[in-house]
Amino acid sequence: MMTILACIADDHNAWLIMLAALVCVAGSWATVRLFNRAAATRSTEKAAWLLLTATVTGAAIWCTHFVAMLGYDPGTPIGFDPVLTIISLLVAMAGAYLGFLIAALELRFAPIVGGLVVGLAIVVMHYTGMMGYRVQGLVSWDMNYLVASIIVSCGFSAAALQMLRADRGKASTYGGTALLVLAIVGLHFTGMTAFRVEPMLVDGAFSNPAALRALAIAVAGVALVIVAAGLASNMIDDHARARAADALTNMSSGLVMVSAQERITLYNRRAAEIFGLEQANMALEMKLGDFLGLIGSRAGWEPSRIRRVLNNHRVWFAKDTTTRVEQEFEDGRVVAVVCRPLPEGGAILTYEDMTEAREGQKRIAHMAYHDTLTGLANRRLFSETLATAMGPDGLALLMIDLDRFKAVNDKFGHNLGDEVLVQAAARLKALARPNSTAFRLGGDEFAIILEGEVEAARGLAHDIVAAMTAPFAIGPHIARIGCSVGIASTLAEEDPSTMQQRADLALYKAKNQGRGRVETYRDGMMEEAAERQFFEEELIHAVERGQLELYYQPLFALPGRRLKGFEALIRWNHPDRGLISPADFIPIAEACGAIERIGAWIIDEACRQVGNWPRDLYVSINVSPIQMRSPAILTQIHQALESYGLSPRQVEIEITETAMVDNSEQIAATLAGFRALGIRVAIDDFGTGYSSLAHLREFKVDRIKIDRSFVGTVGHDASADAVVRAVMGIARELSIETTAEGIETEQQLEALVKLGCGTAQGYLLGRPMTSERAGHLLEAAPSNILAFRLEANSGT
Repeated sequence: MMTILACIADDHNAWLIMLAALVCVAGSWATVRLFNRAAATRSTEKAAWLLLTATVTGAAIWCTHFVAMLGYDPGTPIGFDPVLTIISLLVAMAGAYLGFLIAALELRFAPIVGGLVVGLAIVVMHYTGMMGYRVQGLVSWDMNYLVASIIVSCGFSAAALQMLRADRGKASTYGGTALLVLAIVGLHFTGMTAFRVEPMLVDGAFSNPAALRALAIAVAGVALVIVAAGLASNMIDDHARARAADALTNMSSGLVMVSAQERITLYNRRAAEIFGLEQANMALEMKLGDFLGLIGSRAGWEPSRIRRVLNNHRVWFAKDTTTRVEQEFEDGRVVAVVCRPLPEGGAILTYEDMTEAREGQKRIAHMAYHDTLTGLANRRLFSETLATAMGPDGLALLMIDLDRFKAVNDKFGHNLGDEVLVQAAARLKALARPNSTAFRLGGDEFAIILEGEVEAARGLAHDIVAAMTAPFAIGPHIARIGCSVGIASTLAEEDPSTMQQRADLALYKAKNQGRGRVETYRDGMMEEAAERQFFEEELIHAVERGQLELYYQPLFALPGRRLKGFEALIRWNHPDRGLISPADFIPIAEACGAIERIGAWIIDEACRQVGNWPRDLYVSINVSPIQMRSPAILTQIHQALESYGLSPRQVEIEITETAMVDNSEQIAATLAGFRALGIRVAIDDFGTGYSSLAHLREFKVDRIKIDRSFVGTVGHDASADAVVRAVMGIARELSIETTAEGIETEQQLEALVKLGCGTAQGYLLGRPMTSERAGHLLEAAPSNILAFRLEANSGT
């Protein structure tokens, strides 16, 4: 050892030795960085990186050796054989390439074998260069130091590559660099210690020391440029890799690259996050089976399932096309997997967490097929379900419509109305059978599709009607509605639209029969509907065709039986059916929307007619609840008064109790408009509807008309007498006039006079008559009321 140190200290130029050491350290550091990069790559890229590594390594070793040789002073003039010197450089590069290629293999002892080859390359390079080293003297070798130099070079080189392949982070990098420096330096100085020269002075042969030092500096400069180029290329690649790594890290999708040997060669953090894996569990060169095993263990898969998943991946890798699948895990997560096979084998796997997207799609699909307010299935799903369910098996369709729901909206507002709908839907859900589905079709319309016979449907329908009759608590308010139900069952070769039409017809009949009822479709309803539709079309055109007429029934003041006016009663003079009573067509007009047009005609015609009579007579006009909801009625009456020069006292409006209950706020506004015009208001059929004394005070009516059902039994029925007497008493106290309708006998008339009734009408006093007949009678007997009554009755 002392001999080697003495060789360094005594036989070498210190400055050139330091320069050689700089080249050696820089070259070794660059070699380590480049070899690590080459070992991490695959295919043709690996060969390119190994070539660059070998070039930098060979140049660094050779330049270290050459500069150190130039710094060696054998005591005699020296020279160099250019051929052998160049061969030594090529040997260094070729040997380094072969050694690094072996060390990069995925074999257990490959790093050691490769290191030995690199060490031998350094040895061969050194001694080839020494063969080209020319001195004026006799050269001899100390074999002990020569063998030692070979051992030092091969041993440190093998240790260096073994440490680098162990991949212990920075420790491997620094340790590998140090060992490689020791291999190069140790070989050189041990080999130079083995070198012996006996000088032989020859005249005229000499070397130029200054020129040799300049050459050493130039060679070192070239070496450093080569090393710098290698480091620069590695830094550029590292920067690109760092940017790629940042991109991979920040990808929303997970990415895993798998080699042909089924090992992971690239992955990003997102891949672990998607499957809930710890980052420490993943590593480069990890087997694909181990990666899938971690996923399966986290998800609770059986080993057999993990093997199936691995086999599926192998099948995907063997394809020429991209494979896309979705994996749904037991915890509800959904992961989209895309496998793109690579030409050289293996594949790129990308993973995307689709859980939120799928949940969003489910929500959108639910919204598309369900009512947002009640959560029930909507009309779209109803149509599809009905079309799917149609078949030979028993199927029943229940169409449900809430009764008096509009009044709830008008009275409490739409927000509380919505709460009623929500509660109604909840009651339907509670009553639904396991083999049934409830739907909200829109507004206050619901439906239920029931698999079973019609008898089961009837039982369910009656339960629904009973449930909807119960009060609804909406905040501080109580709402009472109800519902009507129409039922239809499947027939052979029937389409869904026909079945729904039949259920609608049954519902229509239930509502027309008084609501709160259950009706089942029966044969003939379809024909009745067609006839009714034709009837509606004729009714809509009845005004233009001049088919409507007004009949007038006289009203007499009691007890003197003096004519006070007439009640206008509409009739439809149909060209084929003859005279049609309003009881037969007014409900249809209200249902089809023709009532407003007909009502406007009635107001205009009645006012026109009363304008031809004495001004102390008035006309009483019946108004539909639908007309009362429209502000247009006030304009119609005002225009009629202006057009025919009438006093407001010549017109009286009759409305039913039911109209006053429904939409009471709108009714109150309209009645206030009547009072502003000076028009009197009468409640028709008092005592038969939703009677409330509060209505008499709230709406400030001018007249009460006692229904014929009480008048018909007055004088014979103590209960009827008591009701009529009570009504008369209330009317007197509230300063409200009274009219009894439907008087047919003198006994009834006398009894009503005794009870204090103010006005009367009925067949006893006069039947309804045309305007022409009423005008003729008024002209013939304006003061003889008895004659007028007799003439009126005899003429009808």
